[in-house]
Amino acid sequence: MAIETLRQLQPYHLDVLTEIGNIGSGNAATALASMMNTTVEIAIPNITLVDYEEVAALLGGSDATAIGISLDITGDISGMILHVLHTDFADKLINTFYPAQISTLNDIQEMDMSVISEMGNITSAAYVNALAKLTGLFINISPPDSQRDTIRQILDDSAAAMPEMSRQVLFIDEKLIIGGSKINCGLILMLEMESLKILFDHLGVSY
Repeated sequence: MAIETLRQLQPYHLDVLTEIGNIGSGNAATALASMMNTTVEIAIPNITLVDYEEVAALLGGSDATAIGISLDITGDISGMILHVLHTDFADKLINTFYPAQISTLNDIQEMDMSVISEMGNITSAAYVNALAKLTGLFINISPPDSQRDTIRQILDDSAAAMPEMSRQVLFIDEKLIIGGSKINCGLILMLEMESLKILFDHLGVSY
């Protein structure tokens, strides 16, 4: 039977998606280390397939404030990458380049947001480049779009920008050690169902 929703995926499909998440996260961590010129270690990320409506709870709650960095995936497959970052990540990243007092996300200035957006661009490029090499697909990403808002609003805006998205997404809970500091960040990979089928086809995985 053809797969029409993510709920129909079998355990071996999820294993493939988990491995893609592991490889992509490793490449993104390497790119981040190069950008920050410091050691970045990443634990094996916790990767789950969840209903989009449940993601907010995994990111700290609907009313929590965060920074969302979204990038459209184009080329042979279509979708979106969404980074959701909290204060500790922003503080560590920005202070790598210049001193800044980032106690809350309200302290983020325009220049700070540019640094954060560039981080999203670099790590997302590393992620999709790893995916492209793995599958042989041509994959591109758009320039990053950033916002500082509640997690609920960040997720709602992303969903509105991708109406064809399945209501389930691949949530990647990354635990990083940056310069000795433990930091969590969330990455959401959203692919249209047809793109997911293309992905499996190029990996030789039946669906």
